Amino acid sequence: MIESSKRPVIYIMSPYTKGDVAINTRFQCEIFDRLMDDKRVWPVVPLWSHFQHIMFPRQYKDWIEYDLALFPRYDAGLRLTASYAPLSYMQHESSGADGEEKEFARLNKPVFQSIPELYLWVEEKRQS
Repeated sequence: MIESSKRPVIYIMSPYTKGDVAINTRFQCEIFDRLMDDKRVWPVVPLWSHFQHIMFPRQYKDWIEYDLALFPRYDAGLRLTASYAPLSYMQHESSGADGEEKEFARLNKPVFQSIPELYLWVEEKRQS
């Protein structure tokens, strides 16, 4: 466990509009829960906007603008393929996540392709 104030803030990137939006949203919530349990990072789930959108719909561009405005506050990104084993579901393609990766690159912030890769970086960062 890493001291709360020293945990990096990690933005989770995965598909939303390609494939099943409900499964894609559930996937990010599941990853959030795992990362919270591991107590190494503070995860951010941008797909929580799915629930806000159900109650108060907005244009898609509003959600993208909102997400991008907060990017300077994050330490890194985590790009994952959404999956749901009971339905043999996997979705990687995402124009939104592609754009988010480009924004992280523009900000010179790392993007990791797996949780173990992320945790290795966290450990190296902690030891330096």
